[in-house]
Amino acid sequence: MKHIIFLFLFGIFLFQSCKKIDVNEGVPSYISIPSIEVITDPANEGSNSHKITDAWVYFDNNLQGVYPLPATFPVLLSGKQNISIKAGIKNNGIAATRVNYPFYDYFKEEVFLTKDSTTIINPVVSYFDNAVFYMEDFELSGIKFITTSNSDTILFRTTDSVFEGLNSGAAHLASPHLTFEIATEEVHLPKVGTPIYVELNYKCNTAFQVGVFANYDQAPVVIQSILTITPKSEWNKIYIDLTSTIINSQNANSHKVFISMKRDINSTEMAELYLDNFKIVY
Repeated sequence: MKHIIFLFLFGIFLFQSCKKIDVNEGVPSYISIPSIEVITDPANEGSNSHKITDAWVYFDNNLQGVYPLPATFPVLLSGKQNISIKAGIKNNGIAATRVNYPFYDYFKEEVFLTKDSTTIINPVVSYFDNAVFYMEDFELSGIKFITTSNSDTILFRTTDSVFEGLNSGAAHLASPHLTFEIATEEVHLPKVGTPIYVELNYKCNTAFQVGVFANYDQAPVVIQSILTITPKSEWNKIYIDLTSTIINSQNANSHKVFISMKRDINSTEMAELYLDNFKIVY
């Protein structure tokens, strides 16, 4: 009996030893995403400028991971795969609050992955068709912003420092001027939790604020400052999340988005702010 058991076990050993070993088992394929491009309809959606920082990668609608761009990363998949990529941003310009931008659609593609090889993907995204825009790019005559009664200077069109196109908006505060403040026309924004963002290209040597005026019937305007934006010596892009602010003032009849800046009274330097491609998107 012992001999029979021995022979049985020995036979199993020989069978397992003779099985073909898959040397590629556990070897990943690699994906490289250098950047994500945005295309727009300039007449209806404005500039295609963006600050996409991350790729949110999905396979068959399952999140694979979030990767800072440019990205190269391994996946334990091979052969034909359905990949979807969402453009990620820094919410309110804060590195710790990264989200996928709700108004850029998915890039979708069928790719063929090869183990131990790199597949390069160059995603192109656009705005969702149902996105609504309130825009000011300072290219047409007239400016949609209104100078508020708190301001002792004005917003003007300039060609001295331009992000793109022919003009940008500018504000200068030199002695004796101390305060700059502008606001949009009244806008009626959705109040049911729909995402609402401001997109803005800017350059400045002094911090400035972006916020919302909530307008109520027979009540004072409620001022809600959302974000203080620090100086940038080169043009920068920021995505400002208005969603919770609008929800918190959903009983308001309308809203205005404001931009304000104050000059340090002890400084002899002129405070400068340049704006371009302002968008409210919802």
